[in-house]
Amino acid sequence: MTRRGPEKGSKYCDMVLLLKFLEFIKRDQPTNVYRIYHSQLRFDTKKIYRYLRYALKLELVKLAYVEEERFLPAKFYELTPLGTSLLNVGIEHTPKVTQDWRQKT
Repeated sequence: MTRRGPEKGSKYCDMVLLLKFLEFIKRDQPTNVYRIYHSQLRFDTKKIYRYLRYALKLELVKLAYVEEERFLPAKFYELTPLGTSLLNVGIEHTPKVTQDWRQKT
């Protein structure tokens, strides 16, 4: 049986899923991992942190602020201008995929 998609455990980030991830952050910014996990994206925590690390490394997302009142500080993220421009270009070039996803959420 052949496996579709990336190998299990790979650090691969799908462009369409990255656009969905960025779109959620734009819509709900600033946002944290808890909100992303409980959203309609259906990302598990491993995938959330993979896409978050990838977006931070490419400077598509930046750390907005940290709430340090609790035991575990909540980090809130927001899109950078580069992330916004990538999202705009990506939506223009993949309109059917993102429109279908928007209708489901």
